[in-house]
Amino acid sequence: MSRRILVVGFGVAGIGIAEDAAAHGEQVVGFLDDVRQDARVLGTLADVNRVARENDVDTVYFAIPTIESARLREFLSNLEQTGIRLWILPRTYDTISRETVKVSDLTDVDILQLVGRQPVKHDLLDARRLVEGRRVLVTGAAGSIGSRLVEHLLNLGVARVVAFDWWETGLFHLINRLDDERLAPVVGDVKNVHRLERVFEAERPELVFHAAAYKHVPLMEDNPSEALANNVLGAENVLKQAIASGASHAVYVSTDKAVRPANIMGATKRLGELLLGDLARESGATKLTAVRFGNVLQSNGSVMETFRRQIEQGGPLTVTHEDVTRFFMTIDEAANLIVQSAILGANGDICVLDMGEPVRIMDLARSLVRVTAPEVRIEVTHLRPGEKLYEELTYNPELATSTRNSKVFILQVEDEMDVPADVIRRTLEPSRTGELSDAEAERALIDMGFNIQPRRRRTAQ
Repeated sequence: MSRRILVVGFGVAGIGIAEDAAAHGEQVVGFLDDVRQDARVLGTLADVNRVARENDVDTVYFAIPTIESARLREFLSNLEQTGIRLWILPRTYDTISRETVKVSDLTDVDILQLVGRQPVKHDLLDARRLVEGRRVLVTGAAGSIGSRLVEHLLNLGVARVVAFDWWETGLFHLINRLDDERLAPVVGDVKNVHRLERVFEAERPELVFHAAAYKHVPLMEDNPSEALANNVLGAENVLKQAIASGASHAVYVSTDKAVRPANIMGATKRLGELLLGDLARESGATKLTAVRFGNVLQSNGSVMETFRRQIEQGGPLTVTHEDVTRFFMTIDEAANLIVQSAILGANGDICVLDMGEPVRIMDLARSLVRVTAPEVRIEVTHLRPGEKLYEELTYNPELATSTRNSKVFILQVEDEMDVPADVIRRTLEPSRTGELSDAEAERALIDMGFNIQPRRRRTAQ
């Protein structure tokens, strides 16, 4: 039996979807649109419930790709769930003609619109001019962000990308997926300075992007010594090698959790930023910049990936607190912003993206359930160790300065909470030989002034 379809949006996308649906035997009863008028337009978006009742609609195709996210969420919240199936921003008829839409059908652009922001477009011509024909090294290259960055750099025309990572399985999949002779996989650990020295000496990268990090908050709460060694010592190792080898640019990938850190991971990433600021004072011809991210939608371990898995398993979706909020960006924005930070930032700067208003995770969960799995319930659990209710991208937004890209801002390291570089390096000394215990690492971070809560750990001290 054919479906009775109401299409939201009387534009190119909506008309195209309606024609495809009709060609496949579906009954398109009409359209909704707030601007365009036509005999086929049966009302505005606010009329959806009335029009659906009057026309016995069982399926709604939402096809306004340019709608503001707040309007989209308002439409979703007003739609009465009386057996109506909803497909949002459908890409092809193949997707919407199936009996149910899957959460895996939603791209990160779709999800970003759900959470309240349009993707930020960057100047790819500037990026190409920076990297084209040059040798580049990416640490953490097998990870979700690092691998997308590698792909992005290859598309921009680099001469060679050295993909450096300790995760040999991830590197194996990366080289097989991209299948590009310019890609040079190197297995190594950023904590091993001698390995880095040999790689930098052999490859002489002109650009260095340091994306390698331990980033999962609860895991790092239980492993502070490794977090300190990898995220701080590893960062200093890479930045020093970039300077010593004469790279023109080196970019350190940080996180919004580095602002007023309440957990081990955020504190260690903040220390990496501070060491970058210190090294920048004597980096010579090498420009050092950092870039802060919020939650990257399709990165490994992100809340969105957790929700995808939970929906595919039939639920429930778990939200750690009714009021917890986060900033969100797409994985392509993350890759672009890493390159942009090398272009827009001066030596020692931190770049941040205008990511709009923070989004309540509960609102994201409800939107995903409404669109993909109305039968799945949402369960509120509790904040995990080290987890904050909200994150920030800067200590003082008034100190952020604009760039020629209206969506990218620059922060100065010295404008924020400081820890002297010599104190950081004294703490790192036992990390170089693996002698720093978890208890000692935790105590060192607390003594530096970070608001880390001591706790009994599951791992050996």
